[in-house]
Amino acid sequence: MRISTKGEYGLKAMLDLALHHDRVPIQIREVAERQGIPQRYLEQLLLRLRQEGLVVSQRGAAGGYGLSRPPGRITVAEIIAALEGPIRIVTHKKGGSRDVFSALWEDVEGAIGDVLRISLEDLIARKAKLERGAMVYHI
Repeated sequence: MRISTKGEYGLKAMLDLALHHDRVPIQIREVAERQGIPQRYLEQLLLRLRQEGLVVSQRGAAGGYGLSRPPGRITVAEIIAALEGPIRIVTHKKGGSRDVFSALWEDVEGAIGDVLRISLEDLIARKAKLERGAMVYHI
């Protein structure tokens, strides 16, 4: 499994929207600047995320984007699947016989799926914890 720039930037953008979800709508320019994502690329990503029902948009001069649901109800797995497609280790042949490796790869896919069920709200908490830990060493 490989997460491309599309998945990485999409996750950064969604985390940014989650961090600022109290100020909806958020302009693309703001997210692009904060996250270091090219604005044109971010527009494409947000369009895809909107099509998948993960973000909502508002048109106009004061328009922008926001999450479609609270941060606790959007998972990393949903974001990755929307941008990268289904999470698969190997392509399983339909009608092919199962062997020990097929079962192993299915278990690996399941484990990855379990880890990626973390919500944006959980990521916010992890980010805050990491930042608090980093601040301890700044004297």
